[in-house]
Amino acid sequence: MIASARWWYTTPVSTDESEQRCHACGEAIQGEAPGRGLLLWVRGDEVLREEPPLCQRCALAVSMAALSRWEIEEEEG
Repeated sequence: MIASARWWYTTPVSTDESEQRCHACGEAIQGEAPGRGLLLWVRGDEVLREEPPLCQRCALAVSMAALSRWEIEEEEG
């Protein structure tokens, strides 16, 4: 898991507004992004929010992982 986290932060981010890339895998996205992630973090008193674009494959994978974790938490009580 740690190796993938290192990869995540070293994936190049495009500064070209006309070319969107998936935040998770770096795949080029044509047109409107099929999905968006949600990143929240706190810096001092400020809450920062980012909604990076996701390709269809990664959007589905993130959604299924979130649903799976929710189900596990519901079972645990």
